[in-house]
Amino acid sequence: MIENFKLKVFQVVADTNNYRRAADELHITQPAVTAQIKSLEESLGVALLDRIGRDISLTPAGTTLLQHVRRIQAISNEAVTALASFGGRQGFEVSIGASHTIAVYLLPKLLPRLQSEWPKLQIHVIGGNTNEILHALTAHQIDVGLIESPAFRPDLKIEAFGEDELTLIVRPDHCWAKESTLKAAGLIKEPILLREVGSGMRRLVEEYLEQNGVSRQQLRTLIDLNSTEAIISAVEAGLGAGFVPCVTVEKALMTGSVKRVSLENGPIRRELSIARLHGPEPIGPVRQLLECIREPRLISRRKPIEYSTRAALSS
Repeated sequence: MIENFKLKVFQVVADTNNYRRAADELHITQPAVTAQIKSLEESLGVALLDRIGRDISLTPAGTTLLQHVRRIQAISNEAVTALASFGGRQGFEVSIGASHTIAVYLLPKLLPRLQSEWPKLQIHVIGGNTNEILHALTAHQIDVGLIESPAFRPDLKIEAFGEDELTLIVRPDHCWAKESTLKAAGLIKEPILLREVGSGMRRLVEEYLEQNGVSRQQLRTLIDLNSTEAIISAVEAGLGAGFVPCVTVEKALMTGSVKRVSLENGPIRRELSIARLHGPEPIGPVRQLLECIREPRLISRRKPIEYSTRAALSS
């Protein structure tokens, strides 16, 4: 009989391709991870992992075992889901990691549908920037991550489900307020407000600038803010120009406290993506959540989120 913990350690090592990252996610030491893998291999009588330097790859036996481990996990999840309908598990839970815009402007439209199908479901929403959400996912702290920028992570399954648009905003009395189109080079002349380092939104802005001949070192970014609302408030207070998602600034535009500035070679668009651990498609509440997110009528892949959100509200 193989111990469940050994299988868990093996799965995390296989998912991360790294003993150190596996140790961090499992909250044990790296030697303990190595010992668990060695013990598992000895009990099975086969080598499961090949290690060359820092790189780890599955042997054919390891690949076969991983497939069975995923099947065991899926069957366990199915059993929990089946019993939930009998009221046997009052605390049936799902944990969702979501980047800021998705957590504030998208999830509130989806969660009522989820709760209507799962009345006893406890939903935990963990907010953060892209890096924080992906870390929580690999640390098994959340069931699924919803992020607002492309992520190149071979250890995770990333699936785009929509598109959002970033815009530059200024106060109405700002020198750029009457510009029909602003060149990227002009952005170095005024203070620019961005999200914190590690934010997907900040990375996209920096990529746009670099593609248009402006390095991040040239920007006057003396103030970093960890929320979109803080950027809008800072712009309204006259602290500089800021980049925010279009959907977040609608009220400020309606009241006239800020104005949008068009960019040459813009707009800046970003993908909205689902991030999951490799493995079979989830079941139960997580599967239903993903099905809702993937609905074409919720978020268009061709239109910014602000337009599709209005369509969803009117439907």
